[in-house]
This record gives sequence, C-alpha cells and structure tokens, in this order.
Amino acid sequence: MKGFIMINVGPGTEKAVFDTLIRIKGITEVVPVYGERDFIAIADVEGISDLNRTVMEVREIEDVTNTQTILGMELKF
Repeated sequence: MKGFIMINVGPGTEKAVFDTLIRIKGITEVVPVYGERDFIAIADVEGISDLNRTVMEVREIEDVTNTQTILGMELKF
C-alpha cells in the first residue's frame, strides 16, 4: 500500500524536518516541493495500520504544522 503524505512545516525548519522524515520506517522517499506544501513523503507499507503509524509519527515531528494523506489505489484490469 502506498500513501502520499503532504506536509507543511514552520519557516526555516525544512532541513531539520527532512532529516527526521527520511529516518521514519515506511517512508521510502521525501520530495521537497513548491506550492502549498513543503514536502511529499511517500510511504510504502503493508496495510492501513502501518500507514496510520507512519502518519502519526510524521505528525509528532515538532515543526510539522499540517499533513494531508492520500492513499494510492491499485488498478485491476
């Protein structure tokens, strides 16, 4: 299961938050972005409970001010 966690952080805290995000179990990539969000973290986990744990760990980072998570879907043809 993939989850895309869009993250906002406090001004000037980007480096510290990035360094913390890349150490979280389940997060496979952290992409700094321009626009309304500061980062998109890609989580690749076994199930919804693992994604929940990962998102909660992101939200516990001191300088994270907001998150929004989008679940990836699997297309079956």
